[in-house]
Amino acid sequence: MFSLDYMKDKEVIKEVLKISIPAVIDVLAQTLLVAFDMMMVGSLGAAAISSVGIGSAAFNAILPAVMAVGIGAAALISRAFGAENKEEAKRATVQSLFISVPLGMLIIAIFILFDKNIISLVAKDKSFDLKDAILYHNINALGFIFISFNIVFFNIFRAIGRTKIPMIGNTICMIVNVILNYFFIFILDMGVAGAAIATTLARSSLTIMSFYLVFYKKSEWIKLGSKDIFLDFYIMKRIIKVAIPAALEQLSLRVGMLIFEIMVISLGNLSYASHKIANTAEAFSYSLGFAFSFAATALVGQELGRDNPKKAMRNGYICMTMGLIIMSTMGFVFFIIPELIISLFTKELDVQALASSALRIVSICQPFLAITMILSGALRGAGATKSVLLVTFLGIFLVRIPTTYFFLNILKTGLLGAWVVMTIDLAFRSLIIFYIFKKGKWQYLKV
Repeated sequence: MFSLDYMKDKEVIKEVLKISIPAVIDVLAQTLLVAFDMMMVGSLGAAAISSVGIGSAAFNAILPAVMAVGIGAAALISRAFGAENKEEAKRATVQSLFISVPLGMLIIAIFILFDKNIISLVAKDKSFDLKDAILYHNINALGFIFISFNIVFFNIFRAIGRTKIPMIGNTICMIVNVILNYFFIFILDMGVAGAAIATTLARSSLTIMSFYLVFYKKSEWIKLGSKDIFLDFYIMKRIIKVAIPAALEQLSLRVGMLIFEIMVISLGNLSYASHKIANTAEAFSYSLGFAFSFAATALVGQELGRDNPKKAMRNGYICMTMGLIIMSTMGFVFFIIPELIISLFTKELDVQALASSALRIVSICQPFLAITMILSGALRGAGATKSVLLVTFLGIFLVRIPTTYFFLNILKTGLLGAWVVMTIDLAFRSLIIFYIFKKGKWQYLKV
């Protein structure tokens, strides 16, 4: 049963804060990286904003393939950490790299070989100039190998509660990206292409840092040597068992979001630029949800590793309640001062007006977003990725896509109708995910 009595457990609250505060800064750094990109590209005009959005849309849709491997590894490693089984954690780390790196290289090849086909599929409206979008897409694709390493390594650090490492790494990445953005976009006058080059180089700095920590720093809990690099098909199979539903869940989410994005793109340049700006602003709340989701994944998985399912559930509820309070507060801020927030990203008055209205609408769904994100993280920590897959699939394909089509094409509501649908979808998903978590079958899963 859910009860606010859980919030009296001060030790768990301290542990949640210990994990989530660095995670907030970590995800905030990632959010600021995107925000600074958008601000700097935004100074080039709405067409440049749209080029970045279109050039990254398909890229964002395929990220789940690697993210799922990180989720599978985190489920095993959080339990191994709880059980103090360092050797199993090492084997899970190595096998996750054996899966993710070849996968990343395959994605790079596909994205570059079929670049024009992919971009043409995303943007069919003739008002868009796709030359910059294709260029941004190709440069981004070359950096996918760095993402393959970074996602896996950072999921592993989060699984053992070492959220300070991703925090430091992503903060460095953000600073490097801003400096390189300024150099490539404004000094060398490379525009959209310069933004893509800066982002790719910044991501490579994270990969270098992760390699140093995992392979060379002796004080790390997971320290790999040459003797640890070997195939272990049993561990690989366990990772894949968790990863496949996670991949399908994330793929459903990303493909659904891509379809949603294509529908918004069809509204034209002004609507799409406003959509991207409002999305970037909302990401500040989203980042808080990710932080508490990371904490839930780690603390639920670790308690299951210690064979304490009741405390695992308690930890999940505490993470959810803390995140719910904070994200609801962010929603209130979005509702009362959306114009001020949006003005930080663009000076175009038409874009400001439409994006501000969208942000005010999405403020309503922040509590639903908190429950969905954080309890999904708790279920992933338990290895219950099939449940998260079911909820995501139903929300995206039963609610969001058909309802968006109805609002945009039948009711002709424009961009704001699409954002109303986002709220409906998240309310639906939050109710189902809460029911699944409360039911508690995930407490007895074997991974």
